[in-house]
Amino acid sequence: MSSVESSLLTDFDHVKAAVTEFARGFNHSYYQPLHLAILNGDWESTKAFIDNDPTALTAKVTILGRNALHVAAVGAQWKLVEKLVQHMPANTVAELDLMGCTCLHYVAMGESVNAAKALVAKNPSVTQVTDFKGFTPLIYSITSTNCKEMVWYLVLNTTDERPGCPFSGPSSSHLVALLTAAGFHDITMHLLQHYPNLATISDSNGSIILNVLSKLPSHFQSGHKLGFWKTCIYHCVPVELESGNTIWNALQILVPSIKLIRDTKLRDVYAVKLVEFVSSQASTMNDNQFWQSFVSADIIFSATSSGIVELLTICFRFFPDLIWTHIPNEGYVAQIAIKNRQEKVFSLLCKMPIICKLLVLALDESQNTTSHLAARFAFQTKTISGAAFQMQRELQWFKEVEKLDHPLHKEVKNQDGKTAWQVFKQEHKELLEEGKNWIKDTSNSCMLVATLIATIAFAAAITVPGGNNQDKGIPIFLKDTTFMIFVVSDALALFSSMASLLVFLAILNARFAEEDFVVALPERLILGLASLFIAVVTTMVAFGAALSMLVKERVKWAPIPIALLACVPIALFTQLQLSLFIEMMKSTYGSHFSYIRK
Repeated sequence: MSSVESSLLTDFDHVKAAVTEFARGFNHSYYQPLHLAILNGDWESTKAFIDNDPTALTAKVTILGRNALHVAAVGAQWKLVEKLVQHMPANTVAELDLMGCTCLHYVAMGESVNAAKALVAKNPSVTQVTDFKGFTPLIYSITSTNCKEMVWYLVLNTTDERPGCPFSGPSSSHLVALLTAAGFHDITMHLLQHYPNLATISDSNGSIILNVLSKLPSHFQSGHKLGFWKTCIYHCVPVELESGNTIWNALQILVPSIKLIRDTKLRDVYAVKLVEFVSSQASTMNDNQFWQSFVSADIIFSATSSGIVELLTICFRFFPDLIWTHIPNEGYVAQIAIKNRQEKVFSLLCKMPIICKLLVLALDESQNTTSHLAARFAFQTKTISGAAFQMQRELQWFKEVEKLDHPLHKEVKNQDGKTAWQVFKQEHKELLEEGKNWIKDTSNSCMLVATLIATIAFAAAITVPGGNNQDKGIPIFLKDTTFMIFVVSDALALFSSMASLLVFLAILNARFAEEDFVVALPERLILGLASLFIAVVTTMVAFGAALSMLVKERVKWAPIPIALLACVPIALFTQLQLSLFIEMMKSTYGSHFSYIRK
């Protein structure tokens, strides 16, 4: 539970004292049947009790001073809430229990918008009633992020009136913090457009909205790691769905994952709009001291270390001097981005070449250059498949940062008396060994398969299907087209498997130095896997062709199931190895750090 959410709970000592006082004259045994009937959702028993004693409709029926409506709401009996409210006087709907809450406070934490509508229809002012801490039902609705519809309904039916003044009073800081943390950025934007004062609410940590957003990288596009198809859908799906856009509306119903991706994009778009609006409002205030504390160093640090490049881009545009923010024991923005492997943030800085060069030249408190920082091991690279490619990514990052650093910094020693390259070797000693073992294990496994295929392909070449003519030694099926498919595929299987075998043998005999993990070893591994894949495919083709020649005279349709069955191991091999192969290609030949060189 967050500090904001925990603040919703009323002080226990206060409640205990009130309950003790109320309990002195409370007839618990009399109201217990009604209490249990409501909690069980038994409308017949509830109605019978109220018909027998009409005063029970408005009476306090629990030791916590709750009436029948309170009990139904706390028990999530929404249908009973809708039925009871029809018989309740309007003023009873707005009554507080000893916890300081109306029935709507509890309904707001659920998902029944119909129950909330029934209460508001009975007493429209109930949305303005506050608990003992001055919180309206709207704030209670945001503590549960499951029902955005409830939040929207209460936002549209709550005004900035006394006694709560939810959009300008003391509780407004809780409101924007909860809304932002819940990811309801479109609702927050709606409120900010009607109540611009909410945009510049701040505390000791600076802007409340920006502070919360700086800790939520998943609320921005830069924080997503979607697969290929999800990325395509993300870029295609519209943020706003008009009533006439039947295609996307239908797709959302048929494929629920599309709705999730659209909701994600909606949140991302409005998060950027929110940062834009907040920064714009703050920049118009003619108070230099205000906006320097409004976008605090903590916000810049959180956004940089989390890689929220959108937030930083907007903040630097409105407040250019923020780029020179220095965090004690962490350094400038460039140093923080390098230490945390935030490539997109570093790319943003590289678009400002002079500023970037000045930031890169800075030394930290331990006399570390930026190359020293890039040399440190980053644990987040563990998300990359295979220790060898983790090592490759680490080397690529180090080399690219080193190119931007001053040439003399290559030999500069830090407080521990080590150059950047020495730091890299020490920090990555364990990863180097893991990468070496990973490549060797992979190569040994692939060599075994390649050897097996080569043996089978060679044996098949000298014992062709159907045998040879006894007089001339010519294969019996030589003039058959299927036989030619067999010969070609068998030859390709032999040649590609032998090539794969030789490549993997070369890998096992490599020196495995740090620099070899950048290009040399990955290229060999890519070549070996590609050759092995060709060998597997051509072996299956050769086997299918051979089997078809032997049985097609008797079973004409035999080649069809044979071909389908031959596709099974090929598809399995592709599914298991293709993602790794593509990742190898991207990691070796992709442009991960090309933006640094631009």
